[in-house]
Amino acid sequence: MALAALGLVFWGSLILGECPDPLADKSFSTVVVDRDGSLMRIALTDDDKYRIRMPLSEVPPEALEAVIAYEDRWFWQHPGVNPVSVLRAAIGTVFGSRRFGGSTITMQVARLAFHLKTNTVAGKLRQMYLALLLERHFSKERILEAYFNLAPYGGNVEGLAAAARVYFHKAPAALSLSESEALMLVPQNPAQRRPSEGNRAFFEAANRFWHARQTELAPLRVFSEKALPFEAAHLTEEIVHGPLRGRQVSTWIARPQQKLLEERVKQFSQRGSRFGLKNASAMLVHWPTMQVRALVGSADFRAKAISGQIDGTRAKRSPGSALKPLIYALALQQGLIHPQSLLLDTPKSFAGYDPENFDRSFRGPIPAHEALRSSRNVPALRLANRLSGPDLYGLLQDAGVRLDYSREHYGLALALGGAEISMRDLVGLYAMLANGGVHRDLQFTQADRPGNPRQLLSPEAGFVALSMLGQQGSGWSVAGARGGVVRMRVKTGTSNGFRDAWSCGVIGQYVLAVWVGNFDNEANPLLIGAQAALPLWKNIANALAAMEPLEDYFETPPKGLNIERIEVCAETGDLDTSLCADRIPTWFIPGVSPVKPSGVYRRIDVVIESGLRACVPELGRTRSVIWEIWPSELARMFALAGIRKPPPPEFEPACRPQPVPGRRISMRLPKKGLVFYASLASGGQANVALLAEAESGTGRLDWFLEGRYVGSSLPGQTISVAVAPGRYHVLVSDEAQTTASRILTVKAAP
Repeated sequence: MALAALGLVFWGSLILGECPDPLADKSFSTVVVDRDGSLMRIALTDDDKYRIRMPLSEVPPEALEAVIAYEDRWFWQHPGVNPVSVLRAAIGTVFGSRRFGGSTITMQVARLAFHLKTNTVAGKLRQMYLALLLERHFSKERILEAYFNLAPYGGNVEGLAAAARVYFHKAPAALSLSESEALMLVPQNPAQRRPSEGNRAFFEAANRFWHARQTELAPLRVFSEKALPFEAAHLTEEIVHGPLRGRQVSTWIARPQQKLLEERVKQFSQRGSRFGLKNASAMLVHWPTMQVRALVGSADFRAKAISGQIDGTRAKRSPGSALKPLIYALALQQGLIHPQSLLLDTPKSFAGYDPENFDRSFRGPIPAHEALRSSRNVPALRLANRLSGPDLYGLLQDAGVRLDYSREHYGLALALGGAEISMRDLVGLYAMLANGGVHRDLQFTQADRPGNPRQLLSPEAGFVALSMLGQQGSGWSVAGARGGVVRMRVKTGTSNGFRDAWSCGVIGQYVLAVWVGNFDNEANPLLIGAQAALPLWKNIANALAAMEPLEDYFETPPKGLNIERIEVCAETGDLDTSLCADRIPTWFIPGVSPVKPSGVYRRIDVVIESGLRACVPELGRTRSVIWEIWPSELARMFALAGIRKPPPPEFEPACRPQPVPGRRISMRLPKKGLVFYASLASGGQANVALLAEAESGTGRLDWFLEGRYVGSSLPGQTISVAVAPGRYHVLVSDEAQTTASRILTVKAAP
């Protein structure tokens, strides 16, 4: 009766007893591979194991068959315990004859999953009981899957997938038949048969197996755990500690390009360290797909002296002038410029902000494309100040760039690197230009979702902005596919204080970004984009071109774009070329690009005998000539640059000056809306500066306050007048009665 009761309890527990999933509490290694499936990194589990999750469907059929044949040929028939094997093992133990293993695959899973000690009778009985329980609750396939994930392969390597990756640097599906069979022998005695080049026991076991099967010993190349790859260190570290932890992760990293960037960045750091240029970061993105093909966060991940484990592609730094292409793209979209439009590189004050160019000089009028390529600050700020809907701040926000402060906080300084952004942000913005103004998320892994593409710029603006970046001359292009030439379209940036040097641009089908600096934020006068980062950028670009065929997508616009190639005046960028001798081709966006003439080229009548300007044309006495009449501000800039722009001739003495259509006077001081305060120190009056600019050839300017003459000046010359509190109409006039006026307000000092 007691035995019957005991049996009833036993079978009842099998039927009603709970059995945890053998893999439920197991952590698994994160495995990171490149775009071709080659291993880049395996991370240890929480319990310091190499254990890779592998569904049964991924187990190679030959490995599955070999394990069942070698370990448990009755696996599909027994209920978890094989009575014949158990009896044979017991007899061998009792009579001291040769010992036979009595453990089935299910029993081995029970021991491995539940950490059983089976070297005692009680332990063995518990193992058999749990094996029966496993078979009661789980399918044979699930039990086999657990075995292939938990089987010991020597040291801290568990499971077939981990063994394949650690010892052969292959995915299980890529194992040869010889490699699969050799690994199948290890779990029976993992301590002695741990795969390694110097382990005779491993090779002898494999040799015996192959000899018994009458097959030839195939050569095996076995790697040690120390030989495990640790590539693309910053990206794989991010993945290992991210939401994909414990999974097998396929990235878009291309090994040749990754190696290229790593080597060139490290070489640069080694050469630059003696000059205080200790670190660098780089990214390469295939912009048509947004796949990150290479990422180097620092010159040396393991170098503590340079804080090598910091990922420079994620760190937020000042980009300097690297955002200027976005300003020009917005200006193109809003119809403010075309590539040949003249921009003013002249002194300019923006509400008390008086910017300078990097070389502390001004070039006067300059074509927009040249202003962008040569990174002139003042023209970029003039454009940024005219942007509306969106401005640069709005575009960055729309692109998902997280800025720390408000639009008002940054002001126009945003255009020159006043806000800190990451390299990943910058690469995404340049890729947006290449992708027809569509902003898309970077794709690091093949599990990444593309997100919601956002059309932030017109395709035409993106194309023309990148075409403007294309430098001319030798050293600025690489050999492309089918014998063509691929132009480098790159912009540099230097942060205020010389802490960050940048180069970012498009080369063929890639966006390449380079940052040079020090993670301790140490300043260095050599940290200039064009001198520190650009040489590294070009070095990588040239090597990339030698590695694979590149295509230039920005010499000819794609079909369907609203872009035309037209001729404009070379000097002024005017569309009306009837009065100018030199013409130059440029891109033009019909219905968007500006068409307003500059008014520089004028047709005037000159007396043939005296060369003076005629009052009216007279047949035989005068002739018509074309003259460049520049505003006085620009005429002075030309003179400073040594460029002679002669003013038009004076009128004949008998001429009565008449207002000249199109002539303009620009009143610079007093500023519009500015309120002056009279002080007691000045006798209860305010000293008000008067300044106006006019076209070349304009004589003296007369100033009037409420119709009362108060003085004269030349264009660009400042005079000062004392004004009592009140509201006044200020007027300035030239000899041809061309005028400009403004309201002046003076208040008593509080």
